[in-house]
Amino acid sequence: MGSDMTPRKDRRFKQWNKTKLTRLTNPRNSNGHPPIDAFTYDLSLGGARLHTADLFEVGTLLRLEIELGRTRETLRVECIVRWCRRDESANVYEMGVEFQHTSMVTVVSLMKNLHDGRPSPAPKRAPVASGLGRS
Repeated sequence: MGSDMTPRKDRRFKQWNKTKLTRLTNPRNSNGHPPIDAFTYDLSLGGARLHTADLFEVGTLLRLEIELGRTRETLRVECIVRWCRRDESANVYEMGVEFQHTSMVTVVSLMKNLHDGRPSPAPKRAPVASGLGRS
């Protein structure tokens, strides 16, 4: 018996990004649910794979705040849980979510993070690094 896993068509990026997720009871209303720490992995324009300590049922609407590792932007996007499974070895839940893009800004930020793999050119002026000791 062979595996019927086929590679996805969309370009996916294996990159860990710190994420806060909030359960939405009605669209755009967290109804007092506190944000939960999670990580996104396998990020694409259409969705992501999440690792979290909490289980969310398929069909749950979530708001994600993803700290994009490459561009250092925070991406806010709503998504729907499409699948969930327990990863016993890592003691976490893995979830597949589908993004509900409500803003072009979100799409542009995500595309920039995913597709601009080149290091940014050095700025003309050195940025002020706050909180770092002088060398």
